Amino acid sequence: MSETRKIQKIGNTLYISIPKSWTNTLMLKHGEKVTLVTQQDGSISIYPKPEDSQRREITLTMTSKSSSQSLKRGIIAAYLDGFDTIELKTETTFTEDQHESIRKTINSLFGLEVIEVTGNRMMIVCLLKQTMPVNKAITRIHNVILSMFGETISAIKTQNTDLTKGLTRRTKDIKRLLLVTNRLLRSSILFPKPSQTDDITLIDCVDYLQILHITSEITGNLNKIAENINSLAENQLPPPIMKSLVETGNNIQNLYDSSVQALLSKDIPLANNVLDASFDLETLWNTCLQANDKKELSSLTLANLRIVIDSLEQIQQHTHEIANTSIDRTEAANARASTLEAPSKKKQSIFGKKLGNTR
Repeated sequence: MSETRKIQKIGNTLYISIPKSWTNTLMLKHGEKVTLVTQQDGSISIYPKPEDSQRREITLTMTSKSSSQSLKRGIIAAYLDGFDTIELKTETTFTEDQHESIRKTINSLFGLEVIEVTGNRMMIVCLLKQTMPVNKAITRIHNVILSMFGETISAIKTQNTDLTKGLTRRTKDIKRLLLVTNRLLRSSILFPKPSQTDDITLIDCVDYLQILHITSEITGNLNKIAENINSLAENQLPPPIMKSLVETGNNIQNLYDSSVQALLSKDIPLANNVLDASFDLETLWNTCLQANDKKELSSLTLANLRIVIDSLEQIQQHTHEIANTSIDRTEAANARASTLEAPSKKKQSIFGKKLGNTR
């Protein structure tokens, strides 16, 4: 809906009327309160009710032929889109396979609980509150990944596979955190709140969703490294390869840390440092090939090293993607700030000219 309204004046107060169709749709009456929020671009958003009273609900209708995968996709999509209540309905009754699929999906999503079940109806509620700052959620995910990264490098250095045993559990923790953060971001885009501050804009949400995807890829790369460490531990690596592998891993870990810090602090110089740093993994691979030619490495060990080196290369590329996003995000924020300052400067010059003409 888009309408143009003329600013009216009563006494010293300026006002505009609210479209009747809008008030009818939202069932607003005379005397009810609304919330006005000034946005970064200078516009004003009107919210009809206090946010605490707005519970978002969705109904998913299925049949006995609905597959387990379609059920799973529907529940996850509703969860990520920020719905507080998910109602499942079926024409007859839920099959055993459907019950099992629903339970497994709910258990994989943080904060979901089943509160009511009948033969053909199931009510699921999300107990999460939309209050966690996104920066805090990103920082928590980042810290878990740093911990995983450090233990993976230590496992390579010491050839101690016990250090990687907890990585699978922490990978599940990261997946849950990613889903929760994804829900926060998508909900901010689909259902903006009156209390939403200028700290995170809609374009920030889009950038952070991209970061979550990159973070998921980095987690997968770390898992690949951990899986192949078990095979590498069975064969002692030559000292030059071991030293170079550990050093490269430490460098890329620090690079990843810097890229996320640049993103959160909007630090363009730090992001540029990340982009300028590129560690040569091809030389490390050539060293491995030479060791294989000298029969210092078995073909199986060489194959495991290839996967580890490829995974480190992928993580390095992901750090550059995060750094680029950081720069774009910071430049966009600066551009918005400049746009907001321009009108006030223009008004001052106009007023100055008018005053000059009256003298």
